[in-house]
Amino acid sequence: MSEKICQSCSMPLIKSEECGTNKDGGENEDYCIYCYKDGEFIDRVNMKEYIEMNVPFAQQAGMTQKQMREHCEKVFPKLKRWHCTCTDECASGHNPNCDCSSSECRCTEKQSN
Repeated sequence: MSEKICQSCSMPLIKSEECGTNKDGGENEDYCIYCYKDGEFIDRVNMKEYIEMNVPFAQQAGMTQKQMREHCEKVFPKLKRWHCTCTDECASGHNPNCDCSSSECRCTEKQSN
């Protein structure tokens, strides 16, 4: 398996055993086993909540908690799960995890605030 990272938490995906699973039980190469199982995200949270959930793993990643938070705030918005392009998909409410700060964004999460 070529070196990839989880498109939810940025964990390196080195071995196929670290990959999440699709609904049919097949391997999902975009997400890790800690984020994605049976075709669904394990944690149903927004990006800010997910960053806070990852901060306690700073030492395991060789960082301080401050460094981990800064890393997550920089990297997560670029990952597939969290990236908002404010496209038709986003505007139609099919991206409930969007944490976009654009005033043009019409994501479900923004509308409910």
